[in-house]
Amino acid sequence: MAQLFYKRTDNSTYNDRLPLRVVRAEAELSPMEKVYLGAVERGDYASVKQALEEAEIYFRININCIDPLGRTALLIAIENENLEIIELLLSYNIHVGDALLHAIRKEVVGAVELLLNHKRPRGEKQVTENFFLFADFSDFTPDITPIILAAQTNNYEIIKLLLQRGVSVPQPHAVRCNCMDCMSHTDVDSLRHSRSRLNIYKALASPSLIALSSEDPFLTAFQLSWELKELSTVENEFKSEYEELSHMCKQFAKDLLDQTRSSKELDIILNYHDDTDPLMDENNNDLARLKLAIKYSQKEVRVFY
Repeated sequence: MAQLFYKRTDNSTYNDRLPLRVVRAEAELSPMEKVYLGAVERGDYASVKQALEEAEIYFRININCIDPLGRTALLIAIENENLEIIELLLSYNIHVGDALLHAIRKEVVGAVELLLNHKRPRGEKQVTENFFLFADFSDFTPDITPIILAAQTNNYEIIKLLLQRGVSVPQPHAVRCNCMDCMSHTDVDSLRHSRSRLNIYKALASPSLIALSSEDPFLTAFQLSWELKELSTVENEFKSEYEELSHMCKQFAKDLLDQTRSSKELDIILNYHDDTDPLMDENNNDLARLKLAIKYSQKEVRVFY
C-alpha cells in the first residue's frame, strides 16, 4: 500500500508541511500537461480535444495527470460543472476513479448522469506512477458509496437517478452485532466502524430518500426516528448526531402533514393503516396513524393534529 509522506515547506514548525503527493504532482507535470489542465480549467473545448488526440498518437502527456491540488482533468471539469468537457474526457476513456462521488458531493446532476451512463473499459487500470501514488488517497472513506453520499446531500434528483438503477442503502448492523465483518472491523478500528454505521443512518434519514424509496413514508419516519433516539443512548461518541437525525425524521413526518390541502386529506392520512383502504371505507376513523405517532413518541405530529 502506498505511504503518505510529507515535506516541510520551511524551517519554522514541524506541522507546517505539505503532502508529498501534492509536491510530486506539481514537480512531475510537464509543460504540455500544465497547458492541458489549464485548458480544462478554462473550458477550452478545442484545446482539450487537441491535447487528447495528440496524447493518443504521440503519448506526450498523461491524460490522467494530477494538478497541485490533487485534481485530475475530470475532477476539474466536474468542479467547473462543464458537462461538454466531462463528456469529451470520458469519450477518451480517461481514468474515472472516484469522480462519481465528487460529482455527487458537488451536486452536479448532469455530471452524475454522464458518469452513471459511462461504460468503463474492461479491467480499467492506469499504470502511471501518479496513479499508484494517489490510488489510496481518495477524499472518501470506503464506506461512502454513491447512494449514501447522495442521500446525505439530500439531492432528490441524484437519489432518483441512483434508485432507478437498482441501488439501495445497505441496512446497518446492530451496535452489538457479532457477525464476522462487524467483529473484524471493531477489532481493527471500533470508532471508524461506529462512524460507518452513522454514515448509513445519515443516508437513511434523508427526507428525499424516504420519499422516493418508502411505500409508507410516515411509518418509515416514525420507526427510524425511534431507532435513532435509541441509538443516541448507546453510541455515546455520536449522541448529538443521532439525536439530530431523530429530530429530522420527526420534522419530516410533520412536514408531510403540512402538505395536506384539506381536513379530509388529513383524516385519510391519519386513519390509514395497511390492511384497509381508507378511500373505500368512510367509517374508518380509528386514527391509526395518530396512534402510531403516539407509539413512537412523535409529539410533533400529535401537536400538529
